[in-house]
Amino acid sequence: MPDRTARKLATYFSSETLFTLGMPRDMQTLPQVSVAWAETVGEPLVQHVIPLRYSDGCLSLQADSSLWASKIRHQQQRLIDQLRTHPALRQLSLLKVRIAPLQWERVKPARRPTLHRPSAQTLTLLAQVADDITDPGLREALKRLGRTDKS
Repeated sequence: MPDRTARKLATYFSSETLFTLGMPRDMQTLPQVSVAWAETVGEPLVQHVIPLRYSDGCLSLQADSSLWASKIRHQQQRLIDQLRTHPALRQLSLLKVRIAPLQWERVKPARRPTLHRPSAQTLTLLAQVADDITDPGLREALKRLGRTDKS
């Protein structure tokens, strides 16, 4: 009976074929790199920063905010020294970090501000002040502001 379990597409191709198709060579080592990252840096960094790629001694990371990206940048050499102790990252020489875009479900639509209609006294005062203004542009602006129909 044939095996019908789901598999990643990459399991069906050689690494050379995947590279020819545009996949980076380090894709097969990413699981070991992720484990090394989690084991080495620990909490809370693991919850906010994930490894994306490891190629030519450079580990690319993705942080969920600028705060965590800054923490990585400020602790870069200490983290590199710690990560080099893991066999999968012995050649590590550089950490690059970028900030993840916001997830759409976390972005709340902006509420339109509630506009309050000026009182009758305010409208009368605007009309009186506009009549006394000599500058035609300012006078027209005050009259527009004082109109109740807002058209």
